[in-house]
Amino acid sequence: ILAPFDGVVTKQDAKLVETVVAGVPLVALMSEGMFEITANVPEVDVAKIAVNDKARVTLDAYGADVPFMATVASIDPAETILEGVSTYKVRLRFGEPDARIRSGMTANIDMQTDMRENVLYVPLRAVSTKDGQKIVRIPTPTGESEVQVTLGLRGSNGVVEILTGLTLGQEIITFSAKE
Repeated sequence: ILAPFDGVVTKQDAKLVETVVAGVPLVALMSEGMFEITANVPEVDVAKIAVNDKARVTLDAYGADVPFMATVASIDPAETILEGVSTYKVRLRFGEPDARIRSGMTANIDMQTDMRENVLYVPLRAVSTKDGQKIVRIPTPTGESEVQVTLGLRGSNGVVEILTGLTLGQEIITFSAKE
């Protein structure tokens, strides 16, 4: 028997003179090459991901303070239904070999899909919708006023980019006692 790649035999259930049944795996081989992660990404997030996007991976075995870098290798074009939700299999490859990474470890993945620097942003809770427009409330000498804003990227940390409507240093209202 020849394997299509170099690796280590991790399972061997074949016995001498045993009858083999088709479709039942008898030998498992683990590659000595780069490990991959397969993640099921919900459809609401898969549109934000592209092949070659970078990802920060932590493994439960080593904790959140030990990051590993990975890259999106492929995204399945067809959905997989998991618990009634359409998801897409995304394969990520680790950036470089690392002896600490083992098959079957639980991975936590943070993907950076877009990045902007030196932007104006506010807490998402400061933005509301009125008549289909996004608004932010600002204090005035007589109370408060509403300013229409145009939103940009939303961060995973609860902030949203402001493209138009506010200026740097301008005070906003994020919470009001009457709410």
